[in-house]
Amino acid sequence: MAIPVDVKTAVEKNMELMTGQTRTYLPFLKVAFPNVKDFSELIFNMMVGNALTMFVSQYAMRMQSPSEEDFAEFGKIAEPYRKKIKELF
Repeated sequence: MAIPVDVKTAVEKNMELMTGQTRTYLPFLKVAFPNVKDFSELIFNMMVGNALTMFVSQYAMRMQSPSEEDFAEFGKIAEPYRKKIKELF
């Protein structure tokens, strides 16, 4: 089962929005997590956690559960954003 187009679009828009907001929230993150050595990984992991919650919620609203293939596709959608975040640093 492929990810529905509207779910994929929602995940991508969510990741783009959070990528754009990264610089805005960085001062807060540095205060909240003073021992973090790699903020790009922290931010990417937080973004994926947020997007994953939204991804699963989209399926729940359809009374469905994502398959293993859907989760694998989610990972493929999210992974390019790791590079985008690293480039910001």
